[in-house]
Amino acid sequence: MGMSTAPSGGKKARPAPAINITPLVDVVLVVLIIFMIVTTMMTRTFALNLPKEDKKDAAPSDTDVKPVVLTVDRAGVIRANQTVLTKAEVKDRVIRMLAAKNQKTLFFDAHDQVPYATAVEVIDLVRAGGVKSIAMLTETVVK
Repeated sequence: MGMSTAPSGGKKARPAPAINITPLVDVVLVVLIIFMIVTTMMTRTFALNLPKEDKKDAAPSDTDVKPVVLTVDRAGVIRANQTVLTKAEVKDRVIRMLAAKNQKTLFFDAHDQVPYATAVEVIDLVRAGGVKSIAMLTETVVK
């Protein structure tokens, strides 16, 4: 089974080593099945109870609160919701516009032909003004 003896002429017969891997395969398959069963039981779930929405405390509609959108057009003109701004005004005006509308996210859109350096410069100016969250727009929102 585990060993066999090799016939030899006048020498003492020594057992020849032979590895039987059948028990090893059996143990590995049993361990694999145990892990498969245990991992399916380890899935954790939790109950989430959300409060019911009150009709009278509903948030204002999307038409009431328009986001602050900072755009840079092809000519490099910076606009905040159609208001033309110079680079010196960007820091102060944008943060005040966000505070007035009680918003934390500024939406940024640059024309496809605007050089990358110009767009990054405007973003840096806004960050220097104190805006923490800037969302990059991939489709034109403000016409």
